[in-house]
Amino acid sequence: MIKKLLISACYIFVLLLYLPVARAAIPAQDGQAEPPKIYTIYNIAMDETAVTSSKARDIALKKAQRIALDRLFRKILRGGDYDSLPILTDAEVSDLVSGLEIAGEKTSYVRYIADFTVHFSRDKIYHFLSARNIPFAETLSRPVSILAVLEKDGTTVLWEKSNDWRAAWREYDTANNLVPVRVIGPSLANRLALTAWQARQGDRAALQKFADRRAIRRLYIMNARIRNDLALGRKTLELTITGNNDEDKFTTIIDSGEGEEDLTALYDAAISRATYWLDNRWKEKVLVHFGESSLLKVEIRFDRPGDWFVIRKKLEAISLIRDITYSRLALGVGEVAMEYSGDIEQITLALDQKNLMLTPPSDKGALSVVRLKK
Repeated sequence: MIKKLLISACYIFVLLLYLPVARAAIPAQDGQAEPPKIYTIYNIAMDETAVTSSKARDIALKKAQRIALDRLFRKILRGGDYDSLPILTDAEVSDLVSGLEIAGEKTSYVRYIADFTVHFSRDKIYHFLSARNIPFAETLSRPVSILAVLEKDGTTVLWEKSNDWRAAWREYDTANNLVPVRVIGPSLANRLALTAWQARQGDRAALQKFADRRAIRRLYIMNARIRNDLALGRKTLELTITGNNDEDKFTTIIDSGEGEEDLTALYDAAISRATYWLDNRWKEKVLVHFGESSLLKVEIRFDRPGDWFVIRKKLEAISLIRDITYSRLALGVGEVAMEYSGDIEQITLALDQKNLMLTPPSDKGALSVVRLKK
């Protein structure tokens, strides 16, 4: 496929080092020590039985890779494009894998149990999809923060220990989502700053004030209303998502099924829909289409030698950037040309996720400028 090279207007990069978010107010998901990677699928639990444990291990290995690839494609592709994918052989699936991590191995004579983390080759996934002209998203969003509000049995709870909806969010595995989620927990400061009623009503002024004081960029209220149908012995959960931005609104209803009283499955289904909604909104913003690329020329200015290496590392970690050419380096300044996929809005979003802000140059004909903000 012949790529059409578009020369973009020069823009300015301004590197923003945001103030650290208060970790006590926004705890990370349990078991997630570092940010997830786009081409890595985590926490695949396998339990296989065969004639011998070694054969069970081989079965688990092949299944784990196939499950991981399926989850990767569901994460980065649109629904219609995912449905058009061909069925791959085990060898074809393995060829896309670049590495495996195995934890918690347990074996008996005929059984094998383990948790897999599967890493995929970015280049091979890229070529696989480009050969089929399938657009995909390969930019992880910044983490969003959520407040879990529960309406059940005539009461509304947010910070209380009885809020099992919040507990369900904490236990739910979102490591493989495009949009990482942080669940805001109870604290004295949080209790005083926001009430359950304000959160449930979607009081945007109160929500924005709460977010600003905690340096939260994206805040969502996950409001779950539980209704009981005593005649049929079933429950329904009405999920309403409200953000601190006027455009953020989503409502859906999940039915537990007749005779089902347990809320665990209902909570999991609701969280799955919520994270799917978050992922799809983000996916549409950063979807990469094949066939064209853009060129951006920038001038990197820095005060300390260490700043140059920080900026370089951040730029090189952005998946949308296909190639970087460093043409000049002098005292306090470096000149760079970057070829990237997508349009200017997409590269702006991708840069923002690395604490980089893209703005037009002030002088006509001037090169874009990268600065490290103190």
